[in-house]
Parts: sequence; C-alpha cells; structure tokens
Amino acid sequence: MRDRDGVTAILSLEIPSDRRAAARATAVGAALFYGFGNFCALTALPDRASVLRINRLKGRPRDQAGSVTSDPARMQLAFNWSRLPRGLDPESLLVLMTELHALGPIGFRGPAAARVPDHLTVVDDGIRTAQHISPGVRCRSNALVGDILDRSGEDLLFVTSANPSGHRSQRTEPAHCEMEEIRLEFGHRRDVVMIGHEDEAANRALYPHHLPCSTSILAFHRDLREDGRPALLLERHGSLGVDHIRAVLARHGFGLAIAAGARERVPVRWPGRRRLAA
Repeated sequence: MRDRDGVTAILSLEIPSDRRAAARATAVGAALFYGFGNFCALTALPDRASVLRINRLKGRPRDQAGSVTSDPARMQLAFNWSRLPRGLDPESLLVLMTELHALGPIGFRGPAAARVPDHLTVVDDGIRTAQHISPGVRCRSNALVGDILDRSGEDLLFVTSANPSGHRSQRTEPAHCEMEEIRLEFGHRRDVVMIGHEDEAANRALYPHHLPCSTSILAFHRDLREDGRPALLLERHGSLGVDHIRAVLARHGFGLAIAAGARERVPVRWPGRRRLAA
C-alpha cells in the first residue's frame, strides 16, 4: 500500500476493497491513520506493545495511557455499568449517548470494564476508568473498525489523535483533519496504513455542529450534581461546543459540570492552512 515514490498511499473509506485491505493490515499489527467523523484519528490493536509503539511514533511519553474505540455495536463493552454513581442508570446514559453519537464525534469516560487492559485505563479518585472515543454512527470508518475487531478477535482498539505529540514539538499540536497532511508527516513509515474520505470537505460539511478537531469528552464516573440533577463532567471542550452539549444533556435530565481543563476549547488545525504553527 505504497505509492511509486515509496510513501504510504491513501486508501478510500468509500471503496470496500480498500477498507478490507486496511482492516487486514491493522488486524496483524499496522498502525492505522483514518478518517474519523470530521477529522482524523490513529488506531491500533489494544495490546501493550502496540500502544508503546504508537506512543513512540507520536512522541508521547512511553507509558501514557490511551483511549479506546470500537464500532457502535461494541461501545458498551468499554464500561462497567454496575459501577455508576448514584443518580445515573445505564438506560438513561445509553439514550443520551445514542443522541450524541448521532450528531457526530464524541468521547465518554466512565468506570472501565474488566476486559479493558490496565494500560488503556486511568485511575481517578480510586475509580478505574476507560475513555471511549467514537466518530459517530454515520462515519464509514465504523465498518472498517468492525472488520478489524472481527479479524483480530478483539472487542476494542487503542485510539489517539492523528498528530505528533506536543511532548515532541514543545507546542500545542491540534489533531489533523486532512489525510494528505498526515501523509506528509508519517507517510515515510512502513508500519502504517492510511485511509480517508475521498471528498474531505464534503464529509466535514456533514457535521455542522462540530469543529474539525479532537472530540469533546464527557465523564460519568463521578457523583456530581447541578441544580439537583445528576451531572456529567466536561473534561475536554473539543469538537462539539459546550452550549450544544449542555442543551442535549438538559433534554435528558442531566446537568453539565465543567472541568478546569475544559474552560478553553482545544485548538483546530484548520483545513488548507499547512505548516502554520498551532
């Protein structure tokens, strides 16, 4: 899957044979850069060796924990639904998640299921948590991820944003939303596969409520209240705006608390503005 110049070729999510080729390579250990809703992500198998390799690839600290992803049918497997704080129940949370996944990319952090390996979890206030990131239900990458999971026998994959780490560049590094930019940065490697949407601008237009950047993340492992309602915690203010999130949560009877790290929105690597500092 390389061009004549020896650089990684960009496959198409719209072509089933390309999706199958990408799934085969990822299921046996390749790192996959792929279209993820309205931006791009990097995924790999969930074993510790794969996570360490991706951390080296991006320049992240060796033991930095990762997030997980899956196809929509397996998202529930990331969480231990019996460990929810008071006021929260699985049925109400899943209805909320369904609405947010219908809008587009979103992330959730909650009590981790036993099947999630420790290197893909973070212990917060004594609670072992997992962070599940999804491109939303409309993205063609869901079929690709489902194929990878079927071929590898896994329930979940490791996922991170498709960008070099700020630990390497010493600056804030927004996630990429254009595959050609990823190809320029990582296409020289022989252990990566790249697959994206053929018309990236048209695909981004399908997500009018989202910026093309890392997902917003909502946590539900803490016992929080807002105006007497159970509340979720916005841990990262990313692609979906806080006002939109608050309105959706309110319709489902939830409040929204804002973590200190979410008071500012994550930066965006705007399409077409190549080689600009973040």
